[in-house]
Amino acid sequence: MPGPSPAMALAAYERVAATWSATRSLEARFEQQVINALVGRTATSRGVFRQQRPNKVAITFTDPAGDQVVGDGRSLWVYLPSSAPGQVLKLPADADGAVVADLLSQLLETPRQAFQVGGGEAVEVLGRPTRRVVLQPRSGARVPFTRAVLWLDEGASRPLRVQVADPQGVERTITLTSWQADATLPADAFRFVPPRGVRVVTSLPGGV
Repeated sequence: MPGPSPAMALAAYERVAATWSATRSLEARFEQQVINALVGRTATSRGVFRQQRPNKVAITFTDPAGDQVVGDGRSLWVYLPSSAPGQVLKLPADADGAVVADLLSQLLETPRQAFQVGGGEAVEVLGRPTRRVVLQPRSGARVPFTRAVLWLDEGASRPLRVQVADPQGVERTITLTSWQADATLPADAFRFVPPRGVRVVTSLPGGV
């Protein structure tokens, strides 16, 4: 793998961030791996991510089937029957979970002053040339990640893979296997109705 080139990393980051700022909607398929080293657990999932900017997101999982995360602009609904059957979380739109649901905006819209941009290596992902960009939070910056890595497509202004580590030591890697910018989305893409018999919980476990 060719060595680091911070200038190339910064140029790739600014190119993709500029394209993202002009993108109004997105539909993408993804594969995700979450590693929690503290408990020695690795989970994988797949699904479809939809976004209507500025504040609506929907994650529909195909594996595990039935899991959903929906941000309708007012509330964030987290329905994960594969791991928490019988309940759905209804949280404020700006809850901590919204950071993960709207990960792309967190990484591409946060002012560059919050990150030290490094890396720049040329890496192949999904058979395509990418530029590996490392975002290291600057001292005092209020960002929810201890480190983030983006693999940015050299032939198109989009990320092919993103990886973030949070302060709890959880590492999340998302590979975007398809990408349709400015997509026409279903009218009900961001509407969530709790299934019959499911309990609605309005605070995170351990919260008030």
